[in-house]
Amino acid sequence: MRKLIIVFLMLPAFFACSPGTVKVVEETYPDGKEKVVAYYTDDDAHEKLREETFYPNGKMQTYGEFKDGKRDGIWRVWYQNGNIWSEGEFKDGKADGFRKVYYENGQLRYRGFFTGDKKSGKWEFYDENGNKLKEEEY
Repeated sequence: MRKLIIVFLMLPAFFACSPGTVKVVEETYPDGKEKVVAYYTDDDAHEKLREETFYPNGKMQTYGEFKDGKRDGIWRVWYQNGNIWSEGEFKDGKADGFRKVYYENGQLRYRGFFTGDKKSGKWEFYDENGNKLKEEEY
């Protein structure tokens, strides 16, 4: 069982640096720690696949993927304390799909959907204690 857990923990690192992918440290802090890291295809296209940004303490700040040079898939942003700040879907560089934003204490602040970079459907808003404040329809 222990070996299986170790294998699963190592899989993300294996795929992150798999053949065909190049890691590029695009920006560093004055102390040399990574600030912005991007992953590109290792071919003539040199297409950006993913970007990660970090706080000075080394904790991840943002994580997201690209397709054809535009944001694509789920993008996540964290507070410096490690709690999630927001997560949302993108397609063709535009907000498209769910969006959730949280307070620093981890409570949901609001959630809703985007269609083609515009709010759509029902959006729900909450206070820092998790009590629903209101709903809006778009």
